[in-house]
Amino acid sequence: MNVLFLLILVNIRRVPQWWHRTRSAFWPTIPGTIESGEVSTFRYRRVLLDVELATAQLAYSYRLEGDYYSGYYNETFDDEQKAWSYVDGLKGQVVQVSYNPRNPDVSVLRQTSLT
Repeated sequence: MNVLFLLILVNIRRVPQWWHRTRSAFWPTIPGTIESGEVSTFRYRRVLLDVELATAQLAYSYRLEGDYYSGYYNETFDDEQKAWSYVDGLKGQVVQVSYNPRNPDVSVLRQTSLT
């Protein structure tokens, strides 16, 4: 039961990103830069269960018509070291950002640019 709860929790946290990615499929895309990253961990330990989840949060920025904007992207890993490797490998990298043309403050980091 506890494992099921953790799986549900991880997937629920992905719903907002999924929703934005779906809505942004036809938004304009421009280059952005990964500025920084952090990792937060969640550990759950019981007698026969030891679960570690690490969430990497990437901060990115992009420039549009002379104005700077920023956003965040989260990715979940089953190991803290994997999350830090992910963050460290992307810092400073150029990525693709889709933004809402009606409200450029709203953006989505394109996952295809993270490979």
